[in-house]
Amino acid sequence: MIWAIYVSDKPHSRVNFPIGMSNGIWGVHESKKKTIKRIEANDYVVFVYSISWLKAEGTPPKGFSRVGKDKLDLFRGSVQKIIFGKVTRAYYQDEKEVWPDDTYPHRFNFEILERHDNGVMFGTEFYHSSFVEAVRYSACTQGSITEVNDIKNLTQLKGVSSENVGDYGVDEGKPIYRVHKTRERDPKLTKDKKQQVLSITGKLCCEICNFDFYECYGDLGLGFAECHHLEPLALRESNKKTKLDDLAILCANCHRMIHYPTQWLSVEELKEKYERQRNKSIDKSTERV
Repeated sequence: MIWAIYVSDKPHSRVNFPIGMSNGIWGVHESKKKTIKRIEANDYVVFVYSISWLKAEGTPPKGFSRVGKDKLDLFRGSVQKIIFGKVTRAYYQDEKEVWPDDTYPHRFNFEILERHDNGVMFGTEFYHSSFVEAVRYSACTQGSITEVNDIKNLTQLKGVSSENVGDYGVDEGKPIYRVHKTRERDPKLTKDKKQQVLSITGKLCCEICNFDFYECYGDLGLGFAECHHLEPLALRESNKKTKLDDLAILCANCHRMIHYPTQWLSVEELKEKYERQRNKSIDKSTERV
């Protein structure tokens, strides 16, 4: 069984949430005990902490983050944290003090399996609709522990659409990615960025893997490269002008990889992963020699 719990960014949550995560314990009031009593050892639990509407998408839906089930596609944006855990102790009742503001006597214990912090993209564009619906319902019911229907293991949480989030064809089902790509596809901006880099370095190399299309393909690859916007969408105002320094030159492969996870990577983060993997490959080649 997989359970979803939405936690808001209210003052008491800012204190209680890290306490619960640090101690591997979660508790609720009497009014929320109905579902928590069904939690068993070895179940999975996913905590989603504080969703925000992206500034670049304009005005948020009325009442956001509370949206109706019929508007599930609008329950999207950037969340501060997503934490995946496994239940180590099934439901129990205890009055021992854990949190400073209240008792929350109906509890379970868990261990953290994986955590993602600082601006994780969320919505049906990135995760299975059943999981998003469970989180939406939890958000609308003040953090009730909600069963994720139709999903048996954590690997299924990612939606099908997230697998293809780097595709060039951006449809209506991928609004966040569409907003991001719109900023990167300004023909004049892209042209000016390439000219700037060429005038400084004399070539267009990927800032992550150093791949040069011209060096590899000759005249066919002359001037070919992609531009990636560096500023996270969560911090972006819809009417803010993009400057050349906001863009990075990437090859198609690295550009796709930087957008692949739900928590889009920075150029520095992907470069670090690339360098680490490349060094491993070099070490293996040296061992064979």
